[in-house]
Amino acid sequence: MKRLLTILAVILACSKLHAQQQFVFTNYLLNQYYYNPALAGSENVHRANVGYRNQWTGFDGAPLTLHANFYGSLKNKMKHGYGVSFMSDRSGLVQNINVNLNYAYHLRVTDSIRLGFGVRPGYQQYNIKLYDAQLADSGDDILTGNILSMNAVNLDAGLYLYSNKFYVSLSMRHMLGKIVSFTGYNQNLSKHFTLIGGYNFRNKKKTLEFQPSLMLQYVSPAPPQLSVMMKATYKKKYFGGLVYRTQDALAIVAGINLFNRWTIGYAYGFSLGGVRSYNYGTHELMISFITTKNKPSLEEEDEELNNGIFEENKEKNKE
Repeated sequence: MKRLLTILAVILACSKLHAQQQFVFTNYLLNQYYYNPALAGSENVHRANVGYRNQWTGFDGAPLTLHANFYGSLKNKMKHGYGVSFMSDRSGLVQNINVNLNYAYHLRVTDSIRLGFGVRPGYQQYNIKLYDAQLADSGDDILTGNILSMNAVNLDAGLYLYSNKFYVSLSMRHMLGKIVSFTGYNQNLSKHFTLIGGYNFRNKKKTLEFQPSLMLQYVSPAPPQLSVMMKATYKKKYFGGLVYRTQDALAIVAGINLFNRWTIGYAYGFSLGGVRSYNYGTHELMISFITTKNKPSLEEEDEELNNGIFEENKEKNKE
């Protein structure tokens, strides 16, 4: 019994530490919706996303995250946004499952700048699979078939200020925290704050876009963590970049946009600390599909026509 209590104490301590860290995505620009519910409805399209992240490959029980979400706005009008998301994260014996709904409201600040407000209620379940515990005594089957399960309800909120040139995202996760007492795990949830900002630089021909961005995350009592990304996109189709995360990792990202509907992004990161020698890095894959979209605006049609004329003249000059 003493050995069992010791094992349970270690598992619960690890579970509590895990719950105080929100999921981290290397290519956060492809998954801003996870960090801020106000992103829903900020485009005149509906998006469906699926993603996979395998952190610290080579470690037994290394974190493995699967996620999927769908969001858009009513009639693609970029006013009333909504969405739904699902996420499953497994780290060792602990599995964290999240299911969330989403609502956002967007309004015009100026002719080119919009502001979104979003809320995201959700349900979380933490499962600890005790039967997978590695015991010192191989013949001890006291944990066989046991699963420790705890539940929590959650509420996230955020603001999103954006235009065609810049964006600023501010959000808070786990707002309810200890306010809710009828669940088994809300008391262990800490408030997480995330700030994301970036700016789009385009050349005169609009064939090359350079986008520096940063993400600042904070949860007490851990020190703030900063991620910086330098991303370049060519002809709105091919993109690549570098990511640096303080106290953690360096990564490369790359991807492609296909048929103006599909976006496929991949990221590979490696640790900068002492754990670097014991794993093969972190792999992250994200696939996004635009399920519905409005017809291009007159401005977008003119831009596409001008680009076509420019390319045609360029080919003639080569001849």
